[in-house]
Amino acid sequence: MPKRIIYLPLLPFLLVLLLFFVFPLLTVFTNSFLDKQGFFTMQHYLHFLTDPYYLNVLYVTFKISIIVTIITLLLGYAVAYYVTKVLTSKLAKRIAYVIIISPIFTSAVVRSFGWIVILGNQGFLNQTLIKLGLIDQPIQLLYNETGIIIGLIYILAPFMILSLTSVLQNIDPRLDEAAADLGYSRLQRFIHVTLPLSVPGILAGVMMVFSLSLSAYVTPALISGGKVKVLAMLIYEQMTQLMNWQFGGAMSFVMLVVSIVILMVNNYLLRTRWAEGGRS
Repeated sequence: MPKRIIYLPLLPFLLVLLLFFVFPLLTVFTNSFLDKQGFFTMQHYLHFLTDPYYLNVLYVTFKISIIVTIITLLLGYAVAYYVTKVLTSKLAKRIAYVIIISPIFTSAVVRSFGWIVILGNQGFLNQTLIKLGLIDQPIQLLYNETGIIIGLIYILAPFMILSLTSVLQNIDPRLDEAAADLGYSRLQRFIHVTLPLSVPGILAGVMMVFSLSLSAYVTPALISGGKVKVLAMLIYEQMTQLMNWQFGGAMSFVMLVVSIVILMVNNYLLRTRWAEGGRS
């Protein structure tokens, strides 16, 4: 069968990809180099990269995204390891997967409002800590970076957990048994066997969580009450309120390029680290 016929079923998907992804992306990219009169200019990028206010928003955005990714990875790995390696009952595993997946089917708006109720000064968390005598006054958890981080961790944790469980459950248990026969302790087996083999899941989860937290708009906007600005909020304001598509497009592509560079460096370091560990 000719190769052209084999690839023919892919044509509708390629057309959808071109129409709804590539074309809008190229349009935004082109507009970012145009001024109000339609002439070529670099002023939007220069303005963004030289203005301390926008650079600070870029810094806050990436700081929040990196913190969310690291904490989500640590918590997600612990949950994924427990579900795949510790739980033995099939029923218990099914219940665990239902608990993990169920938040995804709830709107991010609803979940964000839920955290507003929980994290408020009169919310469940502060009132519980006060009743237990652990604090005297409510901790400010809303309208700041801490609240955004907590909300994003909760919303994005299922993506990290599912990425890791898909890899951990496919690791051959005989490898762990062989390492035990060689005298490796449980911790050594985890470091030298399980962890290196789970790197693909770590990479997939990190890329997904980092990208989603970097571009998040609803959760930061609601939980911070607009007091903490992230880049997605500025882009939304420029394109929908100020109708400045050119400057909004420039900010979008700066965020896209920097995020791609960070992800590439992260992937390189992880692959290099565990490749060297495997050889040693």
